[in-house]
Amino acid sequence: MLKSQYNYDFNERVTEEKGLSREDLKFMKIMEKSATMEDGHYCLKLPFKKDNIKMPNNFSIVKQRLRSLQRKLLNNEQLHKEYKNFMDEMISNGYAEQIPSQQLSCENGKKWYIPHHAVYHPRKRSIRIVFDCGASFQGTSLNKQLLQGPNLTSTLLGVLLRFRQDPVAFMGDIKAMFYQVKVAKEDRDFLRFLWWPDGDLSKDIIEFRMTVHLFGAVSSPSCASFALRKTAEDNKTEFLDKVCETLKENFYVDDCLKSVASTSDAVDLVKDLSALCQRGGFTLTKWVSNNRTLLQSISEEQRAKDLKELNLDRDKLPVERALGLQWCVETDTFNFKMDIPQKSCTRRVM
Repeated sequence: MLKSQYNYDFNERVTEEKGLSREDLKFMKIMEKSATMEDGHYCLKLPFKKDNIKMPNNFSIVKQRLRSLQRKLLNNEQLHKEYKNFMDEMISNGYAEQIPSQQLSCENGKKWYIPHHAVYHPRKRSIRIVFDCGASFQGTSLNKQLLQGPNLTSTLLGVLLRFRQDPVAFMGDIKAMFYQVKVAKEDRDFLRFLWWPDGDLSKDIIEFRMTVHLFGAVSSPSCASFALRKTAEDNKTEFLDKVCETLKENFYVDDCLKSVASTSDAVDLVKDLSALCQRGGFTLTKWVSNNRTLLQSISEEQRAKDLKELNLDRDKLPVERALGLQWCVETDTFNFKMDIPQKSCTRRVM
């Protein structure tokens, strides 16, 4: 009971390795067996629960949802513009591709269409296109057929504590992490979606498919974390242990938070960490640090948005978000933003 209580309260101090479930073991087996390199990125199969998966044809229901989306886009010019820009960028980056006409028809049960919609992000004041992998048809969905996989992410508490260990702290972000992990070609038809050519709503709908793991698929977080850890494992002979350990222990999904003892150590680590991530097709960007010398060693385009046009010799360093917390970079402290609405002191409001 005492050990259980310590594990609960101090899970970074007293740990006992938990065995993987049968489903998690199957997920890891699929990942390890299917992992290959394609154009500098890891390529992994979709981790289906069943080996010979067959899906019903949900084309009609997804087309119906697209018609509903079309009405919204026709009534909102700004939404249409942002939606089109997102799709254009995804296609131009190779994250999605138009399906060649000769491949439109495939083996029965070996394709699935995913509806999509826009979600407005109030803090960033931008939209994100969400692919609804949980959308059901005839009692099933893509997410119901996929293994979620084990949680390969370091604990939030552990990452934050290690971030506060040493005086020189820095933070980075992997650009579009999920989209840097490719899907095996034989599984891409399970990631089909409908869209208009060049976003022109007056033209006929055409079929596209994702070439990468989707933000919205239940398996994607574990697939991306597996690829990131495999990057460290596959390149450990060419990089220092501390660089590989940072990749394994100081990332919370796509956010890197690390602290070191000296400026020179920080400059070297940022350089090596970026090089290591590139080996797996991951690009580290949006760098922030409480050390101005380190920031000056990082190119302007690789710094966080609020630091790009900053005069590092005289301007104050901004407040940045660090895993949901307000990090005042100038004073190197965590702050809390309190917004108490002015309301009458009734019992209901209290």
